[in-house]
Amino acid sequence: MKRTQRAARRRGVVAVEAAIVLPFLILTMFGVWEVGRLIQVRQVVCNAAREGARLAAGAYVNGTPVTNAMVQQAVRDYMRASGLPAAAYNGAQITLTCLASPPWVNPSDAFPLDQFTVRVDIPVGAAFDSMAWSLVTRITSVRQMSITVNWASCTDVKIAVSAQLPY
Repeated sequence: MKRTQRAARRRGVVAVEAAIVLPFLILTMFGVWEVGRLIQVRQVVCNAAREGARLAAGAYVNGTPVTNAMVQQAVRDYMRASGLPAAAYNGAQITLTCLASPPWVNPSDAFPLDQFTVRVDIPVGAAFDSMAWSLVTRITSVRQMSITVNWASCTDVKIAVSAQLPY
């Protein structure tokens, strides 16, 4: 008899405990989900910047000189192929900066081992918001993304060859 009285008093305790714990559990689950999404997007944008830097480092593609516009398009193409929304890759600001002296404008003008950076900025607003899944602006304080990769030119040494024999 005593056992049935205890069971009667405990009836509904599990439902009350679940009602208290479940909101916190769901909020934590969404937080982990959103942070995971941000890490994934950051990795995609970083890889896109690296892809643009690889293109710039080569200076020529099938005999065609590489330009800033080609590097920017390579970064956008990578972001598009990775499944980022159109607002993200169209709104991204991509800059190629020469760190060498003398400076060059297009990667095809670089000398061997000239240092340069490729920077991809996804600004506050529609570009960044399009990548968030749901609660990212409420759970984290991240509102924009900036990725910079440092690279060196892999061009061949530019030499002049004389057609005249030395004797």
